[in-house]
Amino acid sequence: MGAKRMRQANTRREVKRRNAVRGAVSSTVFQLAAAGLLLWLRTGMDGVLSMLLLILAVSNIITVVPMWVSLRERLREIEGGEEEEAGQY
Repeated sequence: MGAKRMRQANTRREVKRRNAVRGAVSSTVFQLAAAGLLLWLRTGMDGVLSMLLLILAVSNIITVVPMWVSLRERLREIEGGEEEEAGQY
């Protein structure tokens, strides 16, 4: 009985890890695609609107780094079993 429960816990952790990585990858792809689109739209413009699109594109790119830092922390939580321990209470 104990071995089965351990395999279920490992499987749940693997699913949680996979879902966390998928979310980070899909979000990264979306952010970079949005930044690329904004930079592409910017090519035909001048002035304030061009600067605004540049700022928006850069802000999209900047959000990628904290997202991967958060993913690393989330993976540590999953590996440590903190979520499962908290669920017991």
